[in-house]
Amino acid sequence: MRMRVSRLSRLSAIALGLAPGRRPRAAALVLAAALLPACVGIGPGAGPGGGAGATPRAAGQARPAGSSPVAIAGARAQDTSAANNPAVLVYQNNGASVVNITSIALVPTFQGTLAQQPQGIGSGFIIDTDGRIVTNNHVVQDADQLMVTFQDRSTVPAKLVGRDPDNDLAVIQVDPNATDDNGQPIRSRLKPVTLGDSDRVIIGETAIAIGSPLGLQQTVTEGIVSALRNPEEQTGTGDSIGLLGGAVQTDAAINPGNSGGPLFNASGEVIGVNSAILSQSGGNIGIGFAIPVNVVKRVVPELIQSGCYKHPLIGVTAISLSLFGQAQRQALGIPTNLKGLLVQDVSAGAAQAGIQPGSQVVVIGGTQIRVGGDIIVAIDGRPVATGGELRGYVENNKHPGDTVTLTILRGGQRQDVSVRLSIRPSDQPCR
Repeated sequence: MRMRVSRLSRLSAIALGLAPGRRPRAAALVLAAALLPACVGIGPGAGPGGGAGATPRAAGQARPAGSSPVAIAGARAQDTSAANNPAVLVYQNNGASVVNITSIALVPTFQGTLAQQPQGIGSGFIIDTDGRIVTNNHVVQDADQLMVTFQDRSTVPAKLVGRDPDNDLAVIQVDPNATDDNGQPIRSRLKPVTLGDSDRVIIGETAIAIGSPLGLQQTVTEGIVSALRNPEEQTGTGDSIGLLGGAVQTDAAINPGNSGGPLFNASGEVIGVNSAILSQSGGNIGIGFAIPVNVVKRVVPELIQSGCYKHPLIGVTAISLSLFGQAQRQALGIPTNLKGLLVQDVSAGAAQAGIQPGSQVVVIGGTQIRVGGDIIVAIDGRPVATGGELRGYVENNKHPGDTVTLTILRGGQRQDVSVRLSIRPSDQPCR
């Protein structure tokens, strides 16, 4: 059965009757057939199991009035569980920093007015005391209005600050000076998370997700970091993970509605933003992907400043040599053991630097391919074999205006070419 990568926002059941011109995303319409087991979080100030944490009494100390040996033993067991399970402390320290996000569309009615209609449900996490919240772009991209619900169930409106569709990241903001329906200040609820370092994440370490799967707020699940994936890595079925900065893969249960929620390590630091799952049905099967937090630290400041993220562009369209079989390589005069990218077209900095596409067109597997052009084998001394490796290196290490060195094979001769990066065109306007 074919597997597919699905984004994790969840559309409300009533959002199927959209006005003309609004089309719900297919991936978001898939709901899990059944809820997977999840450890539901415990509110701040409460010990595991919902009761107040108890302190074991010292030897010879009198037992508190009204307590029983069974109750005291239970409290001690709770303390031991909290000490041995990092998910307990991570939730207690960070649950209030995770919010539920509802995107709302304004759709025309038969009376000629506009009605609010829920579009989807996702998650997010607070990053500063000014009310800014990080989430996925696909949670907010179709919204006319946004509502944020905090841990205590209070709900306030939010505005879009900026978004980057290519990295699937967005920043929204609540007014820190606003008050809720009871007149309580929103600012008191703004508890920023601590951002970790995804370059230091190791396979096998504890991973803890907090979010709103299927709209169930404040749900916490625990697993491990299962793998670290390369930018735009292909799955076994040919689908692409589609994350420019690579991905932190986890088996912590995440489902539709977890989109935009944080993935923590055992120390309570955010190491990723939950974004997608690999699934047959849209439900969790233990393969989830999170955007590495170092991508967040690179992209989010620019989103806050200008509302968009300017992506660097080499100006090369190329095909990986791994797609050619041995007989095809021999027919094209390409060494059978060579890894690299066959240049198909050039623009921007690559064209100005003189990178040459193929001049002869052949048909392989029903696809027209230009041959005879440059073959890119490295960038800044780093070997590249796929388009994802090339683009991922540029995305995660360079900015528009920077210069990179492409190592190419031209007529069998190896040479280095300097290419100045430009800004990749985008439909997302900046402020």
